Amino acid sequence: MKRIICVAASILLATSAFAQRVELKVWESSGPEKEYVMWAARNYRKVNKNVRIVYEPVESTDARAKIELDGPAGVGADIFVTPHDHIGALVAGGHVLPVSNPNYINDFIDSAKTAATYEGKVYGYPLGSETYALFYNKDIIKEAPKTWDDVIAFAKTYNNKAEGKYALVWPVADGYYGYMFMDSFGAPLFGPKGDDRKQHNLNSPAAIKGLTYFQNLRKQILDVPATDVSGDFCNSSFAEGKAAMVITGPWKITDFKKAGVKFDIATIPAFPGSDKPGSTFAGVRLAFVSSYTEYPEEAQAFAEFFTSKDSLEQRFAITDQIPPRKDIDTNKPLSNGIKAQLAYSKPMPTIPQLGTYWSAMGSAYSGIWDGDPVKPALDAAAAAMEAAK
Repeated sequence: MKRIICVAASILLATSAFAQRVELKVWESSGPEKEYVMWAARNYRKVNKNVRIVYEPVESTDARAKIELDGPAGVGADIFVTPHDHIGALVAGGHVLPVSNPNYINDFIDSAKTAATYEGKVYGYPLGSETYALFYNKDIIKEAPKTWDDVIAFAKTYNNKAEGKYALVWPVADGYYGYMFMDSFGAPLFGPKGDDRKQHNLNSPAAIKGLTYFQNLRKQILDVPATDVSGDFCNSSFAEGKAAMVITGPWKITDFKKAGVKFDIATIPAFPGSDKPGSTFAGVRLAFVSSYTEYPEEAQAFAEFFTSKDSLEQRFAITDQIPPRKDIDTNKPLSNGIKAQLAYSKPMPTIPQLGTYWSAMGSAYSGIWDGDPVKPALDAAAAAMEAAK
């Protein structure tokens, strides 16, 4: 009997030990972000030996759509990373869990707190503050242009379409970047807090003025069809020394360093009638705990470690992406250029219907760049936004 009890106890202990082993799947973009996830996985396991972190490359902009499909199917991530503008749709769809620790968010800057919160409840774990700015090749242009008129003047002396040389490139059909032609001309989106879909402003007089200016830039600085001016085209043109300048964000700093480009980062040039840098969208990169996880407590514990002071200092060293915590020194030459632009940026809206904005305005920007009449294109985008459920 004594032997049976001992064996049973051994089985119970073994079963208990086995039950405590946890595997958490993390979705994050490839590139330097992957390096950070791997660092976090190694260091977390040093003190949590029962938890294994498995990295799966999923671009942050694709994570929301993927969790909506893979989560209910039982094959989604336990923790995933995506820009904060997806928070409304994620919460409305029941795809994410709220942060369990009420004091967790207190160490973050106000913009990160706002981005991580939806309808009064905190859901996101902030990783980085982002916006786009002007990256310029110092071997081609010594100082960043202060105005768009300066850009146009430089393009006249630099552009060579046959050689693929352009003064400035950016993804012209992407509503994320196109926002600078809206807000800088007096057409902010979705109200002062970015949460009122009725105040879309997509076809307001100010928006029409801004997008007319945008359309006229094609012949002046970048005479390439919208479908050809992709993110890959822009990034490779700058990395290969063909484009003197590119409008992009901190996620490309590491890649351009590896390509050997001697570059700096400045604010977006001022638009006509203004002496201030152009206005941009600001985003906060958030980690979320999936509502479909089998291990909510363990996933939330890792998410807190993932965004702790020590961890985000390491992430900053690896990625050059600005950590949104109050207690981290972010003084780096390249990062300072992004920080300067953040002073002239506004948070991306968080309405659940924002996906309609991206698709409708993407079509509008593409068509307008290629010569479609501005007002009808914006009227169509506004109608799509108003019809969105």
